[in-house]
Amino acid sequence: MFKICLLSFCIHITSISFIFSQRKFKQENQVDGISITALMGVGSVVGELGDVLFFKPIYGINFEKGVSEKVNIGIEVVGGNLQGVENESYLSEFKSDFFQVQTVGTLNISRYFITSYNKNLFELRFYGGVGMIWFHTKVYDSKAGNLLRATSESGSKHTTLFQPTGNGIGEAGIYYTRELIIPFGFKVDYKLNNNVTLNFDVGYNWINNDKLDGTTSYNLLNPTVIAGINSYSETMNDGWINLSVGLKYTFSFKKGFIPRGV
Repeated sequence: MFKICLLSFCIHITSISFIFSQRKFKQENQVDGISITALMGVGSVVGELGDVLFFKPIYGINFEKGVSEKVNIGIEVVGGNLQGVENESYLSEFKSDFFQVQTVGTLNISRYFITSYNKNLFELRFYGGVGMIWFHTKVYDSKAGNLLRATSESGSKHTTLFQPTGNGIGEAGIYYTRELIIPFGFKVDYKLNNNVTLNFDVGYNWINNDKLDGTTSYNLLNPTVIAGINSYSETMNDGWINLSVGLKYTFSFKKGFIPRGV
């Protein structure tokens, strides 16, 4: 009887020790602190006048905060220039300067599989968000070079139709067309040390309009008519591709231990 009780007691103590070791050592919980990322890269427009071979420089800055070990949220500002040409149907070239402000959430896929942050030299993160883009686009005849139309006008910050010709209200005070934008994509992070990370970003920015490249599905002579010989579009939405490299600095981390499976 004494041997049975002693054996039962030993098993009970072993179970407690095992649970404690699981709780303390088996899974590490890593929550990112506040971070800032400076990024630069290229952008290319997908649209009637968009040309994926036209890559123009873009720049940006991102502020991010971890809300859990796998989820971060942030605010990002991106801007630069975009350009494209289409010589077969539209015989036009567009040039645009833009900037956009967006709220983005990221999901760290790697932390579902690797629980120790110190072993994560590479991390894969998917992101998606919503924001606003402001842009001013000019369209030129690709052969003669003369200005055909622009997306700004003196009477409205949100241009309903294009200006047929002209320079808006001038270089010093142009009103930008603004539209809803939905960015999404993925980032690959490479940890240089505990605080500095190099990341590579491949993403797409969907725009709730077709005017980024200076085209529209509405007839420019009669805005109540869609399509026709005076329309400049075959699609409903434009977008632009983002390829960039960023340098991220994280100011702090929150580390702890949680039970496996929690």
